Amino acid sequence: MARQKSIKFVGLLTTVLFVELVVAPSLLTKVQAQTQSANGTQTQRISTIARVTFDPPGEGKPDDTAGGASRSGGCLQAVTNIGGCIVPLMPETKDGLTTTERPTFFVYVADSAAKELFFSLRDESDNAVYQAKIPINGQTGIVSVKLPDSAPALEVGKTYQWAFIMVGEQGLRPDSPGVRGEVRRVELNPELKSEIAQGKPLDRAELYGKNGIWFDTVATLAEARKQQPNDTTLVANWQDLLKSVGLDAIATQPLL
Repeated sequence: MARQKSIKFVGLLTTVLFVELVVAPSLLTKVQAQTQSANGTQTQRISTIARVTFDPPGEGKPDDTAGGASRSGGCLQAVTNIGGCIVPLMPETKDGLTTTERPTFFVYVADSAAKELFFSLRDESDNAVYQAKIPINGQTGIVSVKLPDSAPALEVGKTYQWAFIMVGEQGLRPDSPGVRGEVRRVELNPELKSEIAQGKPLDRAELYGKNGIWFDTVATLAEARKQQPNDTTLVANWQDLLKSVGLDAIATQPLL
């Protein structure tokens, strides 16, 4: 539009020179206004892009890990007896909420001689709900375990104990290193449930994060990243999410 007006103006200038004194200022003002409007729209569009972080729902329990590990240092979880590293993708309290019947659990492994991970989920009465062995074969990255349809559905209002344990050549041992924590299933209020259902993956992850639903936040964003691994917005939000719970050291690690 601005270019067409400029061409027309040049034609008029060849015949009526004095028009420049009248038209040029108003034309310049209009072009500037259009540019400012376009820039404002672009700024508004950028500012509305979801930014996924995690707001804890309340104070949790102290950090609890198996095998004498601790959440500090370069790899966060030092595993000395088989030479490796294991870090759950969890807030420091190691407990989190989910709204799904069968959530997905994530853990980071690195530099390990272990060939597999043992995953266990137990109910409030210490009964086994689900167990699985996940091959890792010395890989470095973030491993996920989703409860299959064959596993019992988590009940609303119930808390479950999960654990990841590194399995060495000697198999599972009482001193095998690993991490453990809790997951509790909750129910969303109808308004939030409807808003999440209508949103795109990034919007859903943002809503879960703002409402303290850790497991669903991570799973939603991880699935979106797997579907679009080269999406820089998703990558940035994934890193922001992990950094928001102190997992800066593994924020750039690959999803296996």
